[in-house]
Amino acid sequence: MTAKQPVVCMMMAMDRNRLIGDKGQMPWHIPGELAYFKAVTTGKPVIMGRKTFDSIGKPLPGRTNIVVTRNTDWSADGVVRVHSLEQALIEAGKVRQDADEPELMIIGGAAICEEAMPLTHRFYLTTVDHAFEGDTWLESFHWDDWQVVSKNVRDPETTGGLPVTYWVLEKDRS
Repeated sequence: MTAKQPVVCMMMAMDRNRLIGDKGQMPWHIPGELAYFKAVTTGKPVIMGRKTFDSIGKPLPGRTNIVVTRNTDWSADGVVRVHSLEQALIEAGKVRQDADEPELMIIGGAAICEEAMPLTHRFYLTTVDHAFEGDTWLESFHWDDWQVVSKNVRDPETTGGLPVTYWVLEKDRS
């Protein structure tokens, strides 16, 4: 029996203006959002750029961490270093997953997301209905490219007073 090819997925959070970062950090703190991120990504390979890895500061436990960097001298314990998105996808495809539909997760930053967006078929998107200050946007995302699979609007009382929606979006894989 051959292993199934994983579905290329992306998981990001953005504000109403598609802002995703500020000085290498998330511009907000949403109670429960990190738990949701962990629940969706655990057991799956996660692909990120080096700056995203640096902002996290360590490998994410329970996941194969694949870091894309142009710096051939860079390394970190507990990660697979690659030099292109193509190499990252190959490495992620080698990770064994006990799932009917295995997934690999693109988790940032903006440059990796832009490159991966045309290849992405499922998007776990958290939207925060608020405008924040920052310096990094998810400009490669366009609502018209996606179909809503599910939408979960969270009560602002449970999200630190912020109006938050968890979306699962897909686009045609043909």
